[in-house]
Amino acid sequence: MITSPKTRVAIVVSRLTIGGAEQVLLEMLRHINRQRFDLHIFFLRDPGPLGKEILHLGFPINTRIIRYKYDMLGVFKLAGLFQDFQADVVFLNNHLNALFFGVLAAKLSGVRACINWEHETFRKYPFHHLTMLGRRILHLGIDYVVAVAKGHGDYIATEEHVPRSKIRVIYNGVDPKRFQSSLSPLEARRRLGISPQCPVVSILAALRPDKAHHVFLHAARMTVAAIPETHFLLIGDGPQMPYLKALTKDLNLEKQVHFLGFQRQLGDIMAAVDVNCLSSYPQQETLSVAAIEAMSAGIPIVCTNVGSMNEIVIPNETGFLVPADDPGSLSEKIIHILKDVDHKQYMSYNCRRLVNDMLSVHHMARSFEDLFHLSIAGSIN
Repeated sequence: MITSPKTRVAIVVSRLTIGGAEQVLLEMLRHINRQRFDLHIFFLRDPGPLGKEILHLGFPINTRIIRYKYDMLGVFKLAGLFQDFQADVVFLNNHLNALFFGVLAAKLSGVRACINWEHETFRKYPFHHLTMLGRRILHLGIDYVVAVAKGHGDYIATEEHVPRSKIRVIYNGVDPKRFQSSLSPLEARRRLGISPQCPVVSILAALRPDKAHHVFLHAARMTVAAIPETHFLLIGDGPQMPYLKALTKDLNLEKQVHFLGFQRQLGDIMAAVDVNCLSSYPQQETLSVAAIEAMSAGIPIVCTNVGSMNEIVIPNETGFLVPADDPGSLSEKIIHILKDVDHKQYMSYNCRRLVNDMLSVHHMARSFEDLFHLSIAGSIN
């Protein structure tokens, strides 16, 4: 029996810090079909916190390929590594330096196809116009650009001038098994030190300015005025931790707000939650992985109408969309869900179904496998 040779895919990343884009790459690598694909991971810098988890997956890896930001020798070093690996496809993950070094090295080494996976919307770079011009030029060397939602594909076509024929939409996917728990909501709340009968609202996001946690905290103050027993979980870490803790004290919410820090095991925590929120500003937010993770646990979403969130947060079906920087609207929808138990259960069912139908890691991984093969076929024609 003659078997087809495996497709050899070179994955190029800068380093993997804690974030949604990095998490979905990790999940894709966990679920790719290794009988059909040989993958090699090329870290331009050190692996980073999530990169260390990839080290345990058993893929061959190179690290610290570049020594500094504009290390042009890194282009030649990476090209040589592609040739040694005999890469069929170069796959670039979101980062600007991965695009720069990856495209040039792919062309130098004669790799058959190059794919860029983008995750950001309306990000402002230093020397923004010059940077965007550079991105457009580099995308001339890209065969396909992966957008994480239909609206994101429109943004890439309009703002980055990538031909629509090059754009493929593959929705972010999560593994629902990671968010299952054997705990009841009452047990999960007890573990968090919360009275079992108290409603719980969460926000799962890095503590950065663009995530606008201060808006969430002001909405929490308004929610407590209507439902005094409500508790709020801030799940994540980041530079705004001191500011947000001070704001919590100023709002007299110290007894209701719980800072849980960064958490890798979320199932037992999410079992305690009634509503999950996203209070982000438009900058950078595209299709929140954290929101999808909460939805996979059957938690309705109240989030700002940013990025392409309107493709998964369907009003009255899976949650509610509210204007950015509007704590009153955020609080109003939180209160509605907490008070209308039947509607909450209806949305919970719809959230799980949407993730299983469209936003699972298995669907995402199969879509990437199809794209890898399509890119090879296109290079032959």
